[in-house]
Amino acid sequence: MRQLVSTQNKQQRALWLEGRLTEHFTWREMTWSPKCEQRGIDNRPDEDAKQRLQRLCRDYLEPLRAARGRAVIVNSAYRTPQLNAAVEGSRHSWHLLGCAVDISCATMGEAVNTLTFFRKHYVLTGRGYDECYAKKGRQAWYVHLAVDLVDGSNRLRDNVDAIRDFGKLGN
Repeated sequence: MRQLVSTQNKQQRALWLEGRLTEHFTWREMTWSPKCEQRGIDNRPDEDAKQRLQRLCRDYLEPLRAARGRAVIVNSAYRTPQLNAAVEGSRHSWHLLGCAVDISCATMGEAVNTLTFFRKHYVLTGRGYDECYAKKGRQAWYVHLAVDLVDGSNRLRDNVDAIRDFGKLGN
């Protein structure tokens, strides 16, 4: 009987993961992590986090995709406390609330363009961000975008100017 329940749960999870938050973004890409697979972590968000993830995709990632004219690759988005601990994330991470996403960028130039997009997006739409910074990961650049979708007190912190200057130095 236990095997049947486990199989049913896996099937339900598989169906849920295939669902879409918006036209171009799925639950799978906003919640999946290799650490979940390795450690058996169920990374499904609660209802509040689901709503925030949908807003993050609709108001930030879809416009970025439209501006780029191609797919946006998500490295990390929602994390349960268990997953956040497994990846050694900050105890106060916006990822825990469904308010953050790490976007893969092939080059430093793409990272700068992504940062610049979110700055311009704020000016044009009034949709701000709390943190938006580019960082060189182990294999490639990524942009971390965190948006306060809880009370809206976004601080507009970014490192676009520092990254641009870094690039001018030939690094």
